[in-house]
Amino acid sequence: MSYDLLFRRAIELHEQGEFDKAEQLYRQILEAIPENPDVLNLLGLIAQIKGVHEEAAGLFYRAIKADDKRAPFYFNLGISLNCWGKPYEAIEAFSNAITHEPNMKEAWLQIANIRHDLGQISQAENAYSQALKLDENYCEAMVGKIMLDPKSAIYNLQELQNKFPHNVQLKFELSRLFLAQQDYQSALLQAQDIATDCQNTTEIQTLLGQIFLGLNQITPAQNHLTRALELDGTNILARLNLADIQAQKQDYTSAERHYLRVLELDRNNFAAHLNYATLLYKQHRLSEALEEFRQAVILNPKSAEASNNLGLILKDLQEYEEALGLFFNAYALNPTLEEVSVNLSETLMLYYQKDQDTAVKIAENWLRQAPQNIFAIRTNAAFKGLPSTSDENKTYAEKLFDNFADNYDFTLRQINYNLPQAFSDYIGETSGHILDLGCGTGLLGQALKTSHNQIIGIDISASMLQKAQNKAVYKELINQDILSYLNSSHPTFDLITAADVFCYFSELDPIIQKCFPSKICFSVELGDNTSNWQLSSQGRYKHSLEYVNKLLSSNGYNQVKYQLLTLRTENGQDVKGAMFLASTT
Repeated sequence: MSYDLLFRRAIELHEQGEFDKAEQLYRQILEAIPENPDVLNLLGLIAQIKGVHEEAAGLFYRAIKADDKRAPFYFNLGISLNCWGKPYEAIEAFSNAITHEPNMKEAWLQIANIRHDLGQISQAENAYSQALKLDENYCEAMVGKIMLDPKSAIYNLQELQNKFPHNVQLKFELSRLFLAQQDYQSALLQAQDIATDCQNTTEIQTLLGQIFLGLNQITPAQNHLTRALELDGTNILARLNLADIQAQKQDYTSAERHYLRVLELDRNNFAAHLNYATLLYKQHRLSEALEEFRQAVILNPKSAEASNNLGLILKDLQEYEEALGLFFNAYALNPTLEEVSVNLSETLMLYYQKDQDTAVKIAENWLRQAPQNIFAIRTNAAFKGLPSTSDENKTYAEKLFDNFADNYDFTLRQINYNLPQAFSDYIGETSGHILDLGCGTGLLGQALKTSHNQIIGIDISASMLQKAQNKAVYKELINQDILSYLNSSHPTFDLITAADVFCYFSELDPIIQKCFPSKICFSVELGDNTSNWQLSSQGRYKHSLEYVNKLLSSNGYNQVKYQLLTLRTENGQDVKGAMFLASTT
């Protein structure tokens, strides 16, 4: 086959998307004409499509060396250099393209976009203006210029959309802006409008994946992100989001593979280090997680989340002083992040067992700095054995468990928590209507549920109830504090349960009064008999056996039995408690 025929056939295959076959013919031509600039350029475009930008740039450089007057060669080189992470070299390549073809508005647009990405706003604005001088109706340049002012971008883009109702770039940018504002429906409307025409672009597939992820529609999100990676395996954003989905599904093997690939592509990707570290932490691979969290903090020392998560590892390793330093750093960066306050309180309570005086001083200083912080209030009260008001108890429990919900079941497995099974064994199979006080994520409901009973769950934490809903064992879930519910009009119950709940109340009499005459099963953390109850240094209330027995008897329960048991392990020590079962017959 002649050179011309071979070349024409290669171009046909190229245009049909048969890139591997086209590449084979191009390379066959190069064997005869090694430095043919047109063939080198076309090979570079194929490498560019495949996302192999270093190889593509090399081919474009060879094409330019063979013919240095061709503006498209410089333009194509600029695209690959920018994708390769070499923005300044890319600007130089686009500038060379303009030198050889002064009317190339697309080159000015690319320079403007790169300048924008680099934060060089005035240079970006100038480049957009240059593009618009060449074509005053150049919509993409208008869009880029509007995007320089994020505050008014949505309004101005919507105004421009009246003039260019079908422009793909305009709709794409609008969708991204709506996504950033978490207006997922508006983002989806814009994205779906261009999805049909752009379904084979990795950018639109990634955008759709992010939108569906925001809408919590995991299956379509995963499908779009997978498609984005099929189109471009180097798409870091799509791969990172897909890894996060798989980690959420506890498909840790697949998630880890994607995180590691992201870090191969971008060693300094903060989100990948942070999220991969979280995955390792959940698998108890503490030394590996520690290293990844350290990398995340180095990359972004102003990230409250990174400091907080590194602190969690050090807390688990009993490096309490260093952990507290990281938690206070996270608190200073973002005092509204309540998870940090939870961790500060918990770590101080652990540190109290090691060095009481220092822990007390740190807690007092925290309270001086944040007198309204319920966790600072509760920590100081716990260290000094001070009573808390019912409102403080309520606020503390609500905020604690809202922040605890995502990791609640996982954490309880780690501390040998087996109260649900102990309750089930102690009570036996129960028919009728059950009220589960402080139901949390529904672990007790799972243990008690049969086809012969119906369970209503009450909890002060809306986040915990969302987790309980997924277990599908409750007839109804009610977001309310226990006493408010018991004091209101409610159905009669055959059994009322409270597993690891009464440790958040001092006086139990108001609860027991309202439970009567229903059969009741509950646990308490045991204190000594010197007082009815005491607030422990761990921030929970302990109750004496004598107090609980007298309380049940005085409220009309004449059939009372209890069983001593270990509630959980805490800081390597067993936490002693008792499980009561009381009825009137």
